[in-house]
Amino acid sequence: MNQTLQQICDLQIENEEIVKKASFLQYGEMVKLGALFYTSEKLEADEEKIRECKEILKKKTGVLSNFRGNMEYALQIKMAMASDPEAYLDNIISIYNRLVEGRKLPGEILVMTAITIYERSKDEDIDAIIAKTKEMYAEMRSAHKVLTDETDMSFIALMVMSGKDVEKSVKEVEELYLALKEKYRMPSDSAQAAAFILSMSGKTTEQKVDDYVSLYQKLKESKHGTSKGKAMLIYAAFADLDVSSDTLIEEIGEVDTWLKKQKSYGMLSISSDVRKVLAATLVLQQYRSDDKAALTAEASSIVSQVIAEEIILTIIMMIVISMSVHASMSH
Repeated sequence: MNQTLQQICDLQIENEEIVKKASFLQYGEMVKLGALFYTSEKLEADEEKIRECKEILKKKTGVLSNFRGNMEYALQIKMAMASDPEAYLDNIISIYNRLVEGRKLPGEILVMTAITIYERSKDEDIDAIIAKTKEMYAEMRSAHKVLTDETDMSFIALMVMSGKDVEKSVKEVEELYLALKEKYRMPSDSAQAAAFILSMSGKTTEQKVDDYVSLYQKLKESKHGTSKGKAMLIYAAFADLDVSSDTLIEEIGEVDTWLKKQKSYGMLSISSDVRKVLAATLVLQQYRSDDKAALTAEASSIVSQVIAEEIILTIIMMIVISMSVHASMSH
């Protein structure tokens, strides 16, 4: 493992230990994914600040609100990373309230969309981003009513903020979705989500699909790829990186093997899919540009990082929902 990648991996393990102390009631997988938010920004977790943010969240939101459900833990970590956690929360609540206007039963997944918009909008008009996101969502729902739901809203917001034309984007997502279904027979919901991510790449539809499917299949053959499902979306985040698939496969394999040797990464502590998602995401960190204003070649690494963070949030949601289901079934 190269030095840069080793440093990233070491920081992740250090952050897990800190986050675990501040979140002793959380499941191991949640702790690891929470720590990854810090690692992705090259930050060391702050135990005391995480605890403080938990209290701020309790003070400013009701027990039954969508800010205190399955997204509570992710939001708490995100607040702790902000310079002003209370102002951060106020902004997320404000954007969320605008996103849910006119919706009868808004889901808590829209908290994730609010986080995406707030953190990535920069100086853009947030009201315009929200309006375009809703417009594109309506178009997607019209094309795929069963497949498109609120879990897609964050990816749609990313597409809007990338400056893509709504009508062209809807058409491109449809082409990618059909190609993935035909060429790989992916589950419909996974194909739709992957199509959203791949649409942000500048490559041709055929090249995007071939590169994505090839990387996934080679990783599966090497025993370092996830199973089918939304966990495999992480590999779409590599679409525009100018790195050979052989290099990526080798590095992801090295990190996955290294993680398996660490404490609390055994079979009884964490699912193999989450570990492999972590391995791929840690590899992605080294290709990230530190120049937030970069365009052209460096832009793809920034977009990839943003997508990776969205996938992490999506998987957090999947994990906590799964835990909730298992808990209710056991009673």
